[in-house]
Amino acid sequence: MLIPGPSRALLIVSLVTFGACHSRPKPQDVDATAAVKQAVEARAPSFAGADDGERGHQVWREEQRFYKQNGYRLVWSDGKRPRGYAEGLIRTLRAAGEHGLEPADYHVDELDAARNSFAAAQAVDFDLRATHAYLRYGWDLSRGTIDPEDVDPQWHAAPRNTDLHNALASGLGEGDVARSLERLAPGSPQYVGLKHQLVKARASGDADAAHQIAMNMERWRWLPDDLGPRYLLVNIPAFRLDAIENGKSVLDMKVVTGKKDSPTPVLADEMTTVVFSPYWNIPDDIVDKEIRPKVDQDPSYLEKNHIEVDEATGRHRQLPGPGNSLGQVKFLFPNHYNVYLHDTPAQALFERVERDFSHGCVRLDRPADLAKYLLRDQPQWTEAKIAEAMAAGTEQSVALKQPIPIYLVYFTAWEEGGALKRVADVYGYDRRHVAAENTQ
Repeated sequence: MLIPGPSRALLIVSLVTFGACHSRPKPQDVDATAAVKQAVEARAPSFAGADDGERGHQVWREEQRFYKQNGYRLVWSDGKRPRGYAEGLIRTLRAAGEHGLEPADYHVDELDAARNSFAAAQAVDFDLRATHAYLRYGWDLSRGTIDPEDVDPQWHAAPRNTDLHNALASGLGEGDVARSLERLAPGSPQYVGLKHQLVKARASGDADAAHQIAMNMERWRWLPDDLGPRYLLVNIPAFRLDAIENGKSVLDMKVVTGKKDSPTPVLADEMTTVVFSPYWNIPDDIVDKEIRPKVDQDPSYLEKNHIEVDEATGRHRQLPGPGNSLGQVKFLFPNHYNVYLHDTPAQALFERVERDFSHGCVRLDRPADLAKYLLRDQPQWTEAKIAEAMAAGTEQSVALKQPIPIYLVYFTAWEEGGALKRVADVYGYDRRHVAAENTQ
C-alpha cells in the first residue's frame, strides 16, 4: 500500500524519534557500561589470584572479547538483582564433580554468596566473576585442566573447534547456561561411560578408582570434539585396536605396542594407505643399535635376513616376503614419528598379557581382517585377493577411497559392558598425570 507523501514523511519522523528514544541508554546503564569497560580493560581481573597461570590468562582474554562484543553490558543482572540463569550457573558449577572436576576451582561458594547478598554497588564485580566462572569451567570441560605435554613432551592435544564466547552468548540467549556448558563436554559414548563409572566408584568409596577415572575423562578432552562417525582407536596400555562406527566397536583385535624406551606416541591422524607385501625401510637408529652389531658377529646376517643396503645412502631395507619384520601388510597414516600399523611374524607375543615389545609401531594380531574392513568399499578387494596380495612378495600400495581417522590413545580406565575396566600404567603416564595435577 502506498502512503501519501506528507503522511509518509510524518511516519518516518515518528519512527526515527521512537528508535532514538529506545536506543538511548538510561544514566545508570551508562554508568554500569563504563564501569564494566574500565574493569575489562585491565590487564588482569581484580580477582586474578584465583586463576594463576596461562590458562587463567587465556580465560581472561576470552572474557575481554566477550564483553567487548557485548557492548560492555551487564549480563548476569539488571544492575538491581541477579537474573534467573545466574542460579543455573551456580547449580551447574556445583555439579562439576560429575565430570571429574572440582567445584571449588570455580569459586562457586563465593559466587553464590554474592548472588544471595546482591547489591547494586557490586553488580559489575558479580558480573565479571560469573562470566569468568562460566568461561573457566567451559575451558576445563572442553580442553582440560592440564596440558598433555606436562604428562609427556610428545603428547599433543588435538585441535578442538570450541568457541567459548559463542557458547556463553548462546546460553544467555537461550536462558539455559547449564545446557550450553554441558554441550562443551566430550559427547563420545566412551566419555559418557566413564562419567557413569565415576558415580559408581564414588558411591562405593573407591577413591583410587574415582581418581583414575577422572584422569581418563580429562584425556578425552584432549581429543577432537568430533571423532567422526567411523574411526580407528588404538588404546596403547590396553594393547587393543577397535574400529568404531557410530560409537560402537565393530572390529577389535590385540596389538603389540612400543617398549618403555621406544613408546608408541599418542596422536591423532588419518589412515590413507594399505601396503601389501611391504619393504621394511629400517630406521637408522635400529641399524646402529641392532643390525650392525649382528653383522659384526655374523657377516652373512644381512643376506640371511634378506636385507639390502643402498651403497649411495647407506640405508638398509628388508625385502618383502617370509621373515619380513612388517609381515605381509602395513597401514600408513603419515606422521613425523614415522609409526604405522603392521603385521608381524612374531605371533607368539600376542599370547602375552602385557605386549609392549615394539620399536614404537603397532603390530596387529589380525591384519587381514583390518585390510578387509578398510577396503570394503572397493569390491575388487575380495578376501581372496587380499590374501593373494599379502603373500605375493611384491610390494603393492592401495589408497583408501576415504581416509579414516585414527587415534593412538592412552586410556587406563574405561567402561565396557557396563563395568569398569582398568589396566596397568605401562608407560607411567598416570603417575606423571598426578604430578602435573599437583603443580596446578
